[in-house]
Amino acid sequence: MNPQDVLLQLLDENDHYIHDLLNHAPDDCLNWRADGQANSIAHLIWHVARAQDVFFWQHVRGQTAAEEIWAKNGWAERSGYTPTGAGTNGWGMLTGYSAEEVMAIPLMSRDILLGYYDAVGSAIRDYLATTDIPTLSAKAPGYNGQQTNWFWVRHPLFDMTRHVGEMLALKGQWERQSKAPGVAE
Repeated sequence: MNPQDVLLQLLDENDHYIHDLLNHAPDDCLNWRADGQANSIAHLIWHVARAQDVFFWQHVRGQTAAEEIWAKNGWAERSGYTPTGAGTNGWGMLTGYSAEEVMAIPLMSRDILLGYYDAVGSAIRDYLATTDIPTLSAKAPGYNGQQTNWFWVRHPLFDMTRHVGEMLALKGQWERQSKAPGVAE
């Protein structure tokens, strides 16, 4: 198994859970927030796709935000949301958002979430299928060359694993609270 295979396997395993949530969880579950400061499952699915998109295009490819899949492939227009400039480093990927910035994210349909998530995953898969180990090991052009291409592909994929666990925990909390006495089914 080579480094690309490890990353592809990680992406595939996380895909299984995210696709299952988007294909089977009710809308109320996807958009439910445990409290006023919490993210919903839908927010987290968008976040993991967005982090991969930003890190891949800006750091690995050394491109601007205009080249990211969110902007270039029309997801901003379809969703009615342009995140660039918000949050940490202006990356617009939920990290570092204020409560007001989180509330400004519109509810996104399953089609938008799944379409965007899959488009980003496809770009990562294509890159890994055509990139050799020396290129993965080379310093990435973005973020002042502080990390390797491997780091910028791996980092959001590992982070996604943590967020998938968070999504499944939120789904479990939603299921328990929706079945609590006095709550209509």
